[in-house]
Amino acid sequence: MGADNAIPSGQLVPLRTKDEVRASLETHRVYVVEIPARFANTVKDVIQAAIPGFKTAEISHLRRVVQFKYLPAHLQKQFYPPARLQRGDEDTSPISLSPCSTPLPPSPTGDVEIIEEANTEDEDIVRFFVLCPTRFIQHAELFALLRRNPPFTNIPVPPKLLYVTVPALAPTSAEQATMWSETYWPIAYKNTNPYGPHPSLVLRNTIEIESEVHKWLAVAAEAGSEIAALGLGEKIGCVVVDRTRGTSEVIAVAGDCRWRSPSGATEAHLGRGNVMAHSVQRAIAMVAKKRLRMAGADPALLDRSLFCDIPLTDVEKPYWETENIPASGYLCVDLDIYMTHEPCVMCSMAILHSRFRRCIFGTRMPLTGGMTADTIGTLANPGKGLQHGMFWRPSELNWKFLAWEWQSKEKDAEASVKDILHV
Repeated sequence: MGADNAIPSGQLVPLRTKDEVRASLETHRVYVVEIPARFANTVKDVIQAAIPGFKTAEISHLRRVVQFKYLPAHLQKQFYPPARLQRGDEDTSPISLSPCSTPLPPSPTGDVEIIEEANTEDEDIVRFFVLCPTRFIQHAELFALLRRNPPFTNIPVPPKLLYVTVPALAPTSAEQATMWSETYWPIAYKNTNPYGPHPSLVLRNTIEIESEVHKWLAVAAEAGSEIAALGLGEKIGCVVVDRTRGTSEVIAVAGDCRWRSPSGATEAHLGRGNVMAHSVQRAIAMVAKKRLRMAGADPALLDRSLFCDIPLTDVEKPYWETENIPASGYLCVDLDIYMTHEPCVMCSMAILHSRFRRCIFGTRMPLTGGMTADTIGTLANPGKGLQHGMFWRPSELNWKFLAWEWQSKEKDAEASVKDILHV
């Protein structure tokens, strides 16, 4: 294998689903009130009775009752500015975490005493309680509701309502939950991912394939280089691998053939070329023809010059000739595909409908890629992307699979941008 096709060392990074990306970005505001700890259930019942449309499951990812010491540092400072505590200030101006919040009612001069009690040895006496998202009830109505019920009917202190911005959806990993707890509000993580594959499933599959990724991406790169040397395509390739029998077997290898005409001649490198001869399309066609051959049928029955579905280079031919795929089974079920580049939207859908098990690619394609759901900045395309996330959209598509990006520290950003413009 030539040095030009060497794949830099790196790591597998699972792709985020479209819903995961949404969950990581979507926030809303909630009301928080400071109350004596023993009244938490009382206040919860009052809120639930007054707002029947509010379902507590909506905020189940938030720690609903929190001690002061567990609040993020920026909230501690905003709830009780250190200068007030040190001076014993009687400044009773309202505290709001949003500059555009509705003005809050003033607190009485007894405010300082409550602050001091919250920071004495008996600090458990005070809690910060998440009431509900602000869209369910107006501030004035909520204030009046709390004022009419314990504990505020029994103490000379009116409710201190605060606005806090929190994640609107549950975290998808322990790392994300920790980050949110430091950034927004203490989070309850339930060791699951409601918006994508379960973390344990991703980890198990990552461990299974990570030792071989480098090898298969190198074969894919070699396939792309050989095709490009013939002038038939770009330096883009893919490898289809079967691991269902305990060891890895390569089923098909294909390079990009977009500049090859149906007659086999090299076409001018203008426009987008033959999109039906992308490496993914060619590899899937080869898998189909191998299954036909194993079943005793003539694979030439599927010959379509448009798809360029016959092996053309030295790296493609040996794998095409190997009899190593069962005749039965639906196309690419349980097979893995390794690609030098993120597949375009068309190829992403072909991978999905062919029912691959896992997809791994080496270079993101922000202008054309269909797999990633988040954005990544490049020199040509800062912070933009199609964001389709086609690998895992179960409510809309009839198949889903696991997908990773191979991230290398040695990747040449300029080269990546150049490749992006060609796909």
